[in-house]
Amino acid sequence: MDSEDLLEKLLEAFYDEKIEPKKEAAKKILGLAARQENLELLISHEQFLSTISRTLRDEHKKSTELTLYLLCVFYIVSNYLEFHQILSEHQIGDITMKIIESQIQRFDLRYAELMEKQGQPQQLQELRKLNLMIAKQEKLFYVGFTILMNMAEDPIIENKMRKRKIITFLLRMLERNNFYLLIVTLLFLKKLSIVNECKMQMVEENCIRKLKRFFSADNNVLLQLSLGVLKNLSFDSEARLQIEQNGFIPDIVKMLKIPNYRFVSIVLLYLLTLDDKIRLTFGFTECMTLVVKLMLHFPEPVIGKELISLAVNLSTSSRNVDHITEQEFQQIVQRAITNSDTLLFRFVKGVIENSTNPEVQTCAKGFVRHFMKLLVTQGKEEDIKFEIIGIMSALDLQENWIKLLNEPFIEFLHNNLAVGMVDDDIVLETMMLVSSIASSQNSAEKLFKSRILNALSQVYCEKGDDDEFVVQYLYCLNQFLFHKIGISQILEQDEILIQIIQQLNDKNKKVKQMSEEVLDILREYDQELCEKIKEIKFGEYNQLWIEHLNEQELMLQDGADMAFEDEYGGNELDPKMWDSDND
Repeated sequence: MDSEDLLEKLLEAFYDEKIEPKKEAAKKILGLAARQENLELLISHEQFLSTISRTLRDEHKKSTELTLYLLCVFYIVSNYLEFHQILSEHQIGDITMKIIESQIQRFDLRYAELMEKQGQPQQLQELRKLNLMIAKQEKLFYVGFTILMNMAEDPIIENKMRKRKIITFLLRMLERNNFYLLIVTLLFLKKLSIVNECKMQMVEENCIRKLKRFFSADNNVLLQLSLGVLKNLSFDSEARLQIEQNGFIPDIVKMLKIPNYRFVSIVLLYLLTLDDKIRLTFGFTECMTLVVKLMLHFPEPVIGKELISLAVNLSTSSRNVDHITEQEFQQIVQRAITNSDTLLFRFVKGVIENSTNPEVQTCAKGFVRHFMKLLVTQGKEEDIKFEIIGIMSALDLQENWIKLLNEPFIEFLHNNLAVGMVDDDIVLETMMLVSSIASSQNSAEKLFKSRILNALSQVYCEKGDDDEFVVQYLYCLNQFLFHKIGISQILEQDEILIQIIQQLNDKNKKVKQMSEEVLDILREYDQELCEKIKEIKFGEYNQLWIEHLNEQELMLQDGADMAFEDEYGGNELDPKMWDSDND
């Protein structure tokens, strides 16, 4: 008998009222479907899909074995993308969802019955029945969820599944122990977790807490998939908080030691370090130590973006950078200089700014001339220039600056204060560097002689609407004025003085504070300026009173002095109001 005649005979069995003939027919059809050369015959047959889909819909509650055979047939078909439309037309996704929901309800009911008989003689018998049902269900769940995952390649179908509680069902499967079922469950969750709505639902339904068990299990595949799910979820801030609260961070950090888990762990840890509060937790782990070792032994000249990005985030916390030894820091700086690694320079800057270890500053100072050489020779590379200027600003050189202020370096400072000629970030970073240099009186005097204040004032005039530039200019100016340098020059620049005075009423507290500090120094040398400042401060402190007086004056001019009478009871004053209580 050829395959076509056999198929016709098998399909007739599905019209029998008994279950057993249907089971036998379904088993044989599965055998046919397992051979690839028969698939075209099965799919092209007019009655095949409609018959077995109808049987599956009507009979799935009567026989788990029959349901499993038929689902396996659809499982084979669903592996071919070109057949997905046909499966959708026969509502296979809908039927599969109903089967899974029904089986979960069966389990809940049987489990509740077992709990009721706890301590009774029938408990052992009920437990055996439950375990037998679980074994059958897990095969069915594996096949059912694989069908759904294959069909979810279509975003429209995927969205329909989400609305039908597919995530809730998948999270229930994380409680099971069947290896293959857990694999398909985690694969499906990983696929769905890139969709924002699905991600939010997973977080709300405690998916993260349920993944914790796979970090203690000795199974590489499940652990790898769990890391992938966590990585996708950690793009959400609430998910990152749950990961930290459930104690995942030490476990993930340990994964850095294992090559197979290293890359996904680095990406996951990077995402976790996006939050300031969570970043502090890393200080209680060996994460910084491991990351530094990975950077020092990175095989390529330029460190991979994922690894260096994690390192840069960690470097913003002193608790993390204090794990770095002086020798490691020296090797890192040397590597950055040798390979001109921009992001590694950024990491170096973060370490210098946040380390509480004085040896780090000492070590960094030993590379100052190397940094200056890079600024001069590679000055056209904006990214490297930005990072190195930041490093130089973070160094506490104080009186040592005077030894470094040679003509090429001063020219470099002037060139990078030219708004429009270089990037604004470079200009701002250069202003910070000038502030750092001007903390030393001798250095400030040398810079002043090079007319650096003219360049700074030009920046201030052109970028006066940007609070960052304003604050940095005022801080620079304050550094010079503190050493009594450039006072007469600033006092002669009326336009700048007026602008600083106006900033006494600025909404930005930092701008207002710095303006006050600058003017407090300048007014000691200019009586007229001192009076102007007093007048402005008087107006600020008595603003409400002045506004009230102005209103009354306008009202009197318009002949509307009745408002004054209403408030104070008339224009005539009662002499008795001035009498003391003793009289």
